[in-house]
Amino acid sequence: MRKPYIGITGVMSENDALHMLNAIPRNTDRLVMIGVLGSLKTMRGEKNKWPNRYPAMNEIAGIFPNHPLALNLIHYNTKEPETLVDQLLKMTEFSGPNLHGFQLNLAWPSIKAVGEYKKTNPSKQIVLQIGGHAFEMIHHSPEELAKKVSEYVEVVEYVLLDPSGGYGKPFDPERARDYLLALKAQNFDIGLGVAGGLSPTTLNLIEPLMKEFPNLSIDAEGRLRTAEDHLDLNVATEYLRKAFSIFGM
Repeated sequence: MRKPYIGITGVMSENDALHMLNAIPRNTDRLVMIGVLGSLKTMRGEKNKWPNRYPAMNEIAGIFPNHPLALNLIHYNTKEPETLVDQLLKMTEFSGPNLHGFQLNLAWPSIKAVGEYKKTNPSKQIVLQIGGHAFEMIHHSPEELAKKVSEYVEVVEYVLLDPSGGYGKPFDPERARDYLLALKAQNFDIGLGVAGGLSPTTLNLIEPLMKEFPNLSIDAEGRLRTAEDHLDLNVATEYLRKAFSIFGM
């Protein structure tokens, strides 16, 4: 079984990561996912429209902490998916020894490409993000979602349902439940997660899912930011503490 995690995306420094890891309660084995945003633009040294969320290439390795409960992932997107393997290999090389893998923020990336990357990096974890466009491609159908995900079970460790895509759009627990039930029915050996507008004030939306999905992973980004779009450590820490409390840890 994949260890479930509580994720925070848009981390820009190791100090921020360690500050949040200090909020982990004792006697838990649930991970804290440290999400660092990266893209083809990052690799090319180009400016991103979210400069306070995307660190420079040479800064990434120094962000990921060496901590037993940290799951250090690059959340990666690209507009040139045809060279995805080379891009992931290069990002891996630059991201240091504490990198644990990638969340792929692409709509249904090439299974062959992901498999090729895993051949040379079998220990790396892959989270398949199902974002807004990916949902559109399967006509928002739970049945089609389960069928599509079945094609990826050999190359990914987690699936994250994230129609928000970092924009803080509200989480819909009833719709998420339909998707999660369709995936759970298949008994895939993958971890299941959800995201979308989560914060200390909206974590209650997760609670109705906990009985059926006790090992659910969650991730938050957009609503943990300041008005200037920096990670708000106070809000992020409160989110972590509340999340661990909801999950009974």
